[in-house]
Amino acid sequence: MKRISLNIAKYTGIFLLSFAVFVGLYYLASVACRYITTNNDYVVPEDGIEIFVVSNGVHADICLPVSSNKKLWSGYFKPENFETLTKEPEYISFGWGDKGFFLDTPTWDDLTFGTAFKALFIPSATAIHVSYLEKTPQLSPTTRSFRVSRAGLQRIEAYILSYVKLKQEQPVLIDCCRYPNLHDNFYESNGSYHLFRTCNVWTNQVIMEAGVKTSVWTPFDTGILAQFEQE
Repeated sequence: MKRISLNIAKYTGIFLLSFAVFVGLYYLASVACRYITTNNDYVVPEDGIEIFVVSNGVHADICLPVSSNKKLWSGYFKPENFETLTKEPEYISFGWGDKGFFLDTPTWDDLTFGTAFKALFIPSATAIHVSYLEKTPQLSPTTRSFRVSRAGLQRIEAYILSYVKLKQEQPVLIDCCRYPNLHDNFYESNGSYHLFRTCNVWTNQVIMEAGVKTSVWTPFDTGILAQFEQE
């Protein structure tokens, strides 16, 4: 019995040490990749369309002006399906992530170890979080902006829509679990979520698709926001 206890303690220690080393290497990789950028030939277009990156402190969304393609967005994400909207929205915001995390964690107080562990370590089903904003986002430490050409915007739109799961040419609404103080809905999505393909990796990829200079890989919102520090 004593030997069994010692073996359990030994292997538990090895596991915890290995896990700590893995976490450390993951974090170091995220920091290193923040400074390795792509689209380094990006030039801010003089008449570019302003796009916002909005973070809640953990997860960064991409926000597009509705006016840039009102027909497209109102066709897929009908404003009348967003029950709390009181006026014509100015921006539409997109975030992609683990479906279970989205639906089971309406606030950070609801986050459990099991939900976080499953989202990170087990490739899982995903959802698109769509929000309408009644006002233009205001720049802040957690809200940054950049400009894209019309062609860049079209690539962003195509990339986002490639992750929206369709049924009879319409997004599949997940009719539950809306977040407080937002005009939002969740929709079924394509793709799997895992440790190396997080919500922020997806948002960073959206920016990359537009030809805008950004990190090659960043699982954290800080890696995105750092690319667009305001003067």
